[in-house]
Amino acid sequence: MKYNFLKWALSILVFAAINSSCKKEYDTIDVIDNKNIQAYIQQNSLSNMSPYNNTGIYYQVLNAGTGAPMQYSDKVPLIYTVRSLDGGYVSADVFSASNRYASFLGYFRPDSLAILIKEKLQKRNGSIRIILPSRYAYGKNGSGAIPGNASLDYTINTLDETNQPQYDDQAINTYLAANSLTVGVGGLTKTATSGIYYKIENPGAGGSITSTSTVTLEYTGKLLNGSVFSQALPGAGVSFKLNATIPGWQEILSSPLLQQGGSVRMILPSASGYGFPDPTKPTIYAPFVNVPAFSCLDFNIKVVTVVN
Repeated sequence: MKYNFLKWALSILVFAAINSSCKKEYDTIDVIDNKNIQAYIQQNSLSNMSPYNNTGIYYQVLNAGTGAPMQYSDKVPLIYTVRSLDGGYVSADVFSASNRYASFLGYFRPDSLAILIKEKLQKRNGSIRIILPSRYAYGKNGSGAIPGNASLDYTINTLDETNQPQYDDQAINTYLAANSLTVGVGGLTKTATSGIYYKIENPGAGGSITSTSTVTLEYTGKLLNGSVFSQALPGAGVSFKLNATIPGWQEILSSPLLQQGGSVRMILPSASGYGFPDPTKPTIYAPFVNVPAFSCLDFNIKVVTVVN
């Protein structure tokens, strides 16, 4: 009996020893993140990236900002591009909602980005590059198209609402050049105050339009990346009180150059479109669409009917 017990105990010890020697040790996520980021920095010659404390986050201020330091309670317009280190996920700023932000800096997520923007970039009208370990990004579950355990490379531009007209005009002029659109004789006209670009394609010959007119329109609205965000196709026009539409429509459609039956193309800076969203106020402008923050817009519009 004693012999059998010793034999059993010995077999348990041998099994435990074998199992222990075969057990594989795995790297923790912080070790994996660090290895991936160091390899990425070396492969892309990013020697100017600096470590942020002992977090494993790296950053580089690409363009120093201007003005007063930003606070978490400030509403800051941001435009950014983000990619995973393996290149499997890339989301660039092409006037899409997912790459534009216009609310309180402290609400920008992942929150590590807001910390780096405030502490290292500090001011508006600047840009910063941040490499974020997966554990400070979206973790093992990822988010949408962002895979799990993905460290991310961000380039973030901070804007200033007071300089938005200049930014918009630059974006519109890039768009005009890319689409072979000209300004001047035979092309578009730019308004002096609002910065709207427009061309009356057909002046029409029906009733005149005022700010209080009810208009029935056929239109197509596009972002500057070419995607259609709203439209009313021919034969399916929609009616609006003109003074309940976006500022650009009110300004151009009530122009004495346009009447019922007329058509116009207008390219609007963001202030003449939907501007910066205010979560405390409902959207009152028609058409009711989800347009990315501070987006410039391209409209082709035909005025079908006018009721004064």
